[in-house]
Parts: sequence; C-alpha cells; structure tokens
Amino acid sequence: MLRIALVSVMALQAAPLGCDRGLQPPVTVDQRPPNALELTPDSLRDQVLARIEQYYVDFSARDWTRYADHFWPGATLTTVFQPEGETVPRVVITSIESFIAQAPQGPGSKPVFEERMTSADVWASGNLAQVWARYHARFGDPGNLQEWTGIDAFTLLRHEGQWRIVSLTYTNDPGAPSS
Repeated sequence: MLRIALVSVMALQAAPLGCDRGLQPPVTVDQRPPNALELTPDSLRDQVLARIEQYYVDFSARDWTRYADHFWPGATLTTVFQPEGETVPRVVITSIESFIAQAPQGPGSKPVFEERMTSADVWASGNLAQVWARYHARFGDPGNLQEWTGIDAFTLLRHEGQWRIVSLTYTNDPGAPSS
C-alpha cells in the first residue's frame, strides 16, 4: 500500500462510537456547546499546527528519518485502498516503519513528490489534539505530473513536551477534482 497511489476511495459508514453502550452519539460541529474543543487557546493551536506544518515539509522532502520522528512508536497510517490484484477496496492499516520501507516504490520513485497543506481545523485539549488538514499533492516527472487533493485526519498526543502523531487517516478529497 502506497500513500501516493491514486485510488477511488469509498466513504466508511459506521455507527457513532459508543452507541452500543447506551452513550449519546457525538455531536456535529454545528451542535457543539460553547466550551467545545475548537475553542483551543492560540498557543496550543499554534504548537499543534507548527508540528503538522513541519510534517508536510519533511514528508515532501522525503526525509524519512525526520518523517518517522513525527510519530509515536506504534503509530499507524490508515486509508481505504484497492491493492493491485484485488477486486474491491478495503481498509488498509500500515505501520510507519512499513510505510517508510515501501517509500522507494512510492513517494521516492519519481523526481517530484510534494504535499502542501492548504487548510486545517485544529481541536485540542490538554495533551490531546486532532487536526483535519486539507492538502494538495503533486507526484511524477516534471513533464508528467499527477495532482490531487486530499484530507488527512491526525490524532496527536503530547508527552514530555513533545507533540507526536498517534494515527493518521487519509482519503482523497471527494469534493475536489483530481488530475
């Protein structure tokens, strides 16, 4: 599974977390109370956003040592993907170590690879943060570039003063055209 593969992505449909235990489903953005997590103090938001911005710089530079440093041990990358030879897409969960081992066949296989964050929503409280980042990607040879947009959903934890990614789930942006 390579992150840069251009694939059709299916939306995952699932019951809200906790519904089977009698808990209320999570509220939507429009229903959040005034003290919801999007009221993140600027300094906390700035810390998290700086970490995510550097993630994209290191990913685009294909600096795999620095890329790996953005993640806690055991962190995962998750997407819906249709592996070659399979007839239907499926959820694929990959360790960071496995992704980096495959990088020479993916983002490292062409002269041009770049992901640039175009916008981000940050929610944070204490040592926990979530970021939904939209990005624009370019991949290929100078005369033959593929471009697409996507959404990265990051979950980060701060421990001993360091924000690192616990999980990253990503998909193509269903509302944007790909080329």
